[in-house]
Amino acid sequence: MQNLPKPTGPQQTLMMALGTVISVAITLGIITQLPLARATLITALGLSSLIVACAYISRPVYWWMGVGAIAGMIIGLGGILAGHMAAEKESLSPNLRLIFVAFQATAGFIAGGLVGLKTPQAHLPTLKDFLSSLSAITVGLYAVVVTGRFIWEGLEPARTLSSRLSVSTTILITLLAIPGAIGYLLGEHWKATHTRRPR
Repeated sequence: MQNLPKPTGPQQTLMMALGTVISVAITLGIITQLPLARATLITALGLSSLIVACAYISRPVYWWMGVGAIAGMIIGLGGILAGHMAAEKESLSPNLRLIFVAFQATAGFIAGGLVGLKTPQAHLPTLKDFLSSLSAITVGLYAVVVTGRFIWEGLEPARTLSSRLSVSTTILITLLAIPGAIGYLLGEHWKATHTRRPR
C-alpha cells in the first residue's frame, strides 16, 4: 500500500475518527481512575500493542482505525499528564518519572523491534506512511482540544493547556520514537542476518 499516505475514502476516514474517539474516551475514562504509575504501564502496553498491530493489519480500514487509536491514546495520556501538572494530583517524584520513562521507552523499543522483524508486504503501509499519518492526526487532534478549551473557557486557559499538552505529548512521543527507532533498526538487522541463505 505504497500509495496510501492518507485516507482514500469515507469509510477509512470514518474508521480513523472512530478509533480516535474510542481511544480518547477509554484513556480518559479508565486511566484517570488509576495511580499514575499503573496508568503509565497500561498505556505503554496499549500503545506498543497498537503499533505492532498496525504493522500486521492487512485491511486498510482497520489500519486507519489503529492509527487513530494510537493518536487518541497519545493525546489522552498527554492530557492526563497535563492535568497532573496543573492540579498536582500526584507529585511527579524522580522515582515516578523514572518509572514513566522506563515503561514508555521499553514499550517503544519492543514495538520497534517487532515491526523491524516484519517482512514487508505490498498491501501494507510503509513505516514512513505510518509515522506521517500518526503525526498529522495527533497534531489535528491537539488543535481540536486546544480550540475547544478556548471556546469553552477563553484564551488564557487554552494557552495554558496548549503549553502543558505540548510538553506532555512531546515527552511521550520522544520516549516512544527514539527507543522505537533503535528497536526497529536492530530488528531489521537481525532479520537481514538470519534470513540470508548460505551459498
